[in-house]
Amino acid sequence: MPSFYSSKGIIHQTSCVETPQQNGVVERKHQHILNIARSLMFQSYFPLSFCSFSVSHVVHLINMLPTTNLNNHFPHFALHNQVPDLSLLRVFGSLCFASTLQDHWTKFQPRARKCDFLGYSFGTQGFILF
Repeated sequence: MPSFYSSKGIIHQTSCVETPQQNGVVERKHQHILNIARSLMFQSYFPLSFCSFSVSHVVHLINMLPTTNLNNHFPHFALHNQVPDLSLLRVFGSLCFASTLQDHWTKFQPRARKCDFLGYSFGTQGFILF
């Protein structure tokens, strides 16, 4: 790994065990993510077993918002060189409807079923629903 770090211009530094104060920037961002995730969990009334989905949702939201660290640019833009599509943002835990498969349709069966929005599926254009 040291050769990889040096080839990318990265200076690798470690901190002492049990001393989070040596890594203040990361600890503060971690606290920020968990505070927002906790708020999402409270407003959605999901059990704690869904906390990983709320943390993923928060990170997705943070990457879609401009930040002063990047001169008010989007982190998504810095990574992908394109402005994020904000029309795809959804409220965590909100009501949504999942389409059922056409193979199972009869004339009077429902075409969708009620679900709760959990997050974004990476690698596809779909969503994660419960």
